[in-house]
Amino acid sequence: MYCEKCGAELVDGATFCSNCGNQVKAKAHKNIYIALILTFILTGLGSVYAGNVKKGLILFIARIFLAILGLFVSVFFIFSFLVWAFAFHEAYRDVEIANGHPNPNLLEDFKGWDRNRQIITILIAAIIVIIVIGGSVNIMTSDHTHSSDASGSSHYYSNGGGSGGSSYSSSQHYGGVDDSPSTIAKNDPDWYYDHYEYGDNQDIDDYLESEGYE
Repeated sequence: MYCEKCGAELVDGATFCSNCGNQVKAKAHKNIYIALILTFILTGLGSVYAGNVKKGLILFIARIFLAILGLFVSVFFIFSFLVWAFAFHEAYRDVEIANGHPNPNLLEDFKGWDRNRQIITILIAAIIVIIVIGGSVNIMTSDHTHSSDASGSSHYYSNGGGSGGSSYSSSQHYGGVDDSPSTIAKNDPDWYYDHYEYGDNQDIDDYLESEGYE
């Protein structure tokens, strides 16, 4: 612990600061792992647990706001994940301050931790990074899929008047598959002949006749 008045490090169990004489107030120790778990469950809750209610509410509102915007512009979902990741760092800072550390620095503190705590911290950080990157990739992939579906679903069908037949215009290759009538006729003429109405398309009529269908 550190003295609130002068910042000097205090001996465990000390009631007065040996540097400035300030009385040490007994505080309930905050557990960093509880704070991280709470942050994982709900953005900002770890900071609230550590006593920084204002920051916790700001982080929570920011993430909700970005998530709502993400319903309309999906890139905001990525920003929402970043706020969630940032909340873990702030939960650590708030817990350290609540436990008497006046100026916590995660990178500097990390160097002084024992090996087990360093490994646990690295694993937690890796999980957070994987979730953020995975969520971002899923969002971008989903956007690309939706745009591809929209551009690939331009079907047009019309009944011809003067020619006495029907024409089917299919420039689509939906999902990479050309499902135009002429392609179906060439791929499986027997099936198409059984289900085809003669006179609907002159090109297909000519093709089937060239194959011996009448």
